[in-house]
Formats: sequence, C-alpha cells, structure tokens
Amino acid sequence: MSDQEEAEYEPVMPIVLAKSNGGLFDDAAVVAGMTCGALDQELKMTAALNTLPHERYIDAPLLQQADLIAMRHGYVMRPGELDEASGWQRVQFDWA
Repeated sequence: MSDQEEAEYEPVMPIVLAKSNGGLFDDAAVVAGMTCGALDQELKMTAALNTLPHERYIDAPLLQQADLIAMRHGYVMRPGELDEASGWQRVQFDWA
C-alpha cells in the first residue's frame, strides 16, 4: 500500500450500546466491558486447558480489573513495560 492510499475498515458488527452509535453507554465503558469480558473468557478456557495465555498489551486503566480477572482463574498477572505513548502496558500471566 502506498503512502497516498488509505486503508478502509468496516466494523464487523456495530456496537449499538455505545453513544457514538445512538446507545445509552459511554463508548469507553462499552469497550472496557467488552475487553474485560473477552479476557475473562480467554482465561477461563486456558485454565480449563491447563495452559498459560499469551502475553499481551492491556490499556493501563484496565490493569486493576484484568488482575482481578486473572486471580479469578488461578493466574498471577505480571506487568511489564509501559508504552507511554499509547498508555498500554505489556503483561504476562503465570500460575498463582
């Protein structure tokens, strides 16, 4: 793709709960809930398979909740480097 071309993306599914799509809830709150819900489901599955999830970056405001989700499934979340420009922090999971 050249510098003059712009990528176009279309959402797979509109999030109608978000204010930006006419919903009642703040967009950031909807994204936070969906992100934490997805992490909860992933950790539930990896714990059932007796394996460790991949390390990843998590938006810094969600770290405290992500840590609680990890504990719920028998993991310890280990914070790594913070990308200050984006506000996302690298985390790893290990068995508690």
